[in-house]
Amino acid sequence: MQRYNDEKLLMPRYRFKCILDVTPEDLHKMGAKAVGLDIDNTIAPDGTMNFIDGIQDWVKMIQAAGFPITVISNGTLIRVIPISKYLGGLPYIHLSFKPFPMSLRKAAKRMNVDISELAMLGDQLYSDIKAANWCGAIPVRIDPLPAKSLYPHYYEWKNKREVPYLQAFEKEHGYGVYD
Repeated sequence: MQRYNDEKLLMPRYRFKCILDVTPEDLHKMGAKAVGLDIDNTIAPDGTMNFIDGIQDWVKMIQAAGFPITVISNGTLIRVIPISKYLGGLPYIHLSFKPFPMSLRKAAKRMNVDISELAMLGDQLYSDIKAANWCGAIPVRIDPLPAKSLYPHYYEWKNKREVPYLQAFEKEHGYGVYD
């Protein structure tokens, strides 16, 4: 098991420009059997209900291909419940405390898959990707939505810290599923 402060925990295994670019075929190639789905800056700008066009169809497509999906968010019930309903009543874990991996393990157990078969799709290296790596899930980085969040200074600071890791990743891999 890796240590909490291990910088390798911040490295995604796969990277996509948009969540809509992730296909069932990609998930199969990754070895995934289930999906953990982040909300903020992955499918909607942080703190908003302005979803990317096509997200409901994407959820239906992924589910139709046999992949269960659980929303795994650091958000509160007030935010997560309406989003879960908007996405067709997806199961969810709120206040997930990512990067701590308990919520990912809980989601994998609920979906009856091994943690190594859970693809965690999210925008943040310091929460989504770190949580996935820490527990042995599949870390999939989705580039943050370009729309402004309600907390621009917070994300600006975080994004600057992520740059060296993303540059190192790009030298090795680029976008999509490569192995």
